[in-house]
Amino acid sequence: MVYEWLSPRSWIYGPVFWQAHTEERVISLTFDDGPCHPYTGQLLEILDREDVRATFFQVGNNVVREPRLAAEVASQHAVGNHTFTHPHLTWSRPSTIRDELERGQDAIHDATGKLPTIFRVPHGWYGPQTISVAEEVGLRCMGWSVMAWDWNRPPQEKIQHRITRGIHPGGVTLLHDGQDTDAYPKADRSHTIAAVPHIIRQLKEDGYCFLTLPEMMDLDAAHNHS
Repeated sequence: MVYEWLSPRSWIYGPVFWQAHTEERVISLTFDDGPCHPYTGQLLEILDREDVRATFFQVGNNVVREPRLAAEVASQHAVGNHTFTHPHLTWSRPSTIRDELERGQDAIHDATGKLPTIFRVPHGWYGPQTISVAEEVGLRCMGWSVMAWDWNRPPQEKIQHRITRGIHPGGVTLLHDGQDTDAYPKADRSHTIAAVPHIIRQLKEDGYCFLTLPEMMDLDAAHNHS
């Protein structure tokens, strides 16, 4: 099974993919809340320079603001749905959840030509209705196994330390290249952008390779069927 029933803080209501069961030194870098100028573009340059593919969970409203940037992301990396307006969905009605997911799908598809198959809920809280509606829309729910709490804009060194200390084979990181739908002017992801090259180089030195989330899920499925 790709999914697990989890009980910790953010995934208490249903099956969410949060890591691969593997001893291989592979990880997934994931980024939420973009696209956001200039940080997403800066991040793409870093990933290209380091020859790393990542996964971006895009907010539909930000995609509408930055369609070319969204398309650039999707041309190189995996893209997931992060709703249209980044609301709290835990106790929302199914109709509200469906509207957020479908509008997010439409915005991403219109800008990139690609239709996401993965979804990460804003704020990390999956209610039972969210998981059910996501499945109906054709989206698989994603979590993470290590995060840097970078939305609070800690120093670069702390972001780097939290990720490199917490990572493990098959792990999924959570970082941010935007901020909800407040792409302008509130978002400041400069600390994250500064940390990412150091994170990548440290993990490479530790023998890690980088997979997108769909690739990580395929690896997990292969291990479970072997």
